[in-house]
This record gives sequence, structure tokens and C-alpha cells, in this order.
Amino acid sequence: MARIMSTSVQPVHTVSHDLDRQRTLRALRQGDRRRSDVCDADRGLMSSAEVLGYRVDRPCPVCGAAGLRESLWIHGAAMGEKSGTARSLSEIGAILATLFPDGVGRSATDRAGAAPVGGSGSGVAVHTVEVCLRCGWNHLIREDMYGAGNSSTERTAT
Repeated sequence: MARIMSTSVQPVHTVSHDLDRQRTLRALRQGDRRRSDVCDADRGLMSSAEVLGYRVDRPCPVCGAAGLRESLWIHGAAMGEKSGTARSLSEIGAILATLFPDGVGRSATDRAGAAPVGGSGSGVAVHTVEVCLRCGWNHLIREDMYGAGNSSTERTAT
């Protein structure tokens, strides 16, 4: 998986959703989930993946189609109207570089003990969503958190 940061800004916290993805795919293969339940990308998600997403070097885990995409969505009070929208890799890099010029995903006031960017307990989250343009498979792959927290860590969602 491509890390977001071709910029120098690094997340303070990363959550991998790989285990949840594996469970979902296993349930589909075993017949516990219907294909229509997991291949349910809406028009907005499909459009953002096609226009703003980037191709990854793995096939769709459901239909086997090449050209699987990863789409990036940005969230957080610091984003204002942009919160909850898909953005290109370069747009997100520029936004994060502006918010966190020191490159560690935390503002100067954040490191000094003041409230993180966007208010107490908030920050910026970038969600990476895997999307198949052929069958509509989609799954949250990873969450990268910026501006809140105390150290760079990675964990897997259960």
C-alpha cells in the first residue's frame, strides 16, 4: 500500500483495517456475506476513485479485475467545508504541509501542549479506501491521523 506522504508530513497515528478486510472477504467466500453487500460503492465513491484515486498493483479481491484504485478522503474540524471529501494525493499533501509545516503531523502549538489543530481532541484524518471500478467492491484500508495524539504509532483495527 502506498503511504500518503510523498510529502514530508508523517502521521502521528495509523490504523490498518487489513484484518477487517480479510474477515469481510472470508465471510464472502464462505457465503456468510452476499456480493451485493460488499460491492456497494455509491456513485460518489466510484467517481472519486476514477478521477482522484490512484491505481494499485493488485487485482480486485472480489472480481479479479485489474486497475483497483485507492481513493483518499480527508476529515476533521480543521478542514472546514473540505471535511468528508475526496482529494488527490497532491492536494492532501499540500493541505497537510500547510497545517503541519514541521513535517511531523502536529502543529507547533500542539507540541507545546495546547489544543490540537481544529480544537480540543481533534485533528485531521485521511482515510484510504480501496475501490474496484468494475464490481463496486470498496473497503476502508487505512486511517492516518494528523494533529492529535502524542507519538507516531501504527495499530491494526480489530
